[in-house]
Amino acid sequence: MFLPDASERAELVEVVRLGDDQLVAIWEGDSARSALALIAGVPHEELKRCFVPGWMIRAHGDAGPLFEIEFCFRCDGALLRGPAVPEAQRTIHGFDAQSAQAQELLARFRSEDPA
Repeated sequence: MFLPDASERAELVEVVRLGDDQLVAIWEGDSARSALALIAGVPHEELKRCFVPGWMIRAHGDAGPLFEIEFCFRCDGALLRGPAVPEAQRTIHGFDAQSAQAQELLARFRSEDPA
């Protein structure tokens, strides 16, 4: 999956369950880097239509927020936006939500969720 160049500067990643906007985890250091590497490895897929995201990450660098990605695992869509994202890349990108990488990412999100 596509990540902005700013992902290399990310030091901290917040995991948010959307709907109630609950912060469920903060990943730093190796945890943040491994999660971003996992996201980068998710294969591209055609976008479907619903886009009802259930999860979001917010990536931060030493100078503040870099980008956020909202994930809809139903329609294979990931909305990329934020101050370090070029305007042309601020859109919904298709990803293969059934791929092993995406399923591992979803499992990580769910394992952090106290609900």
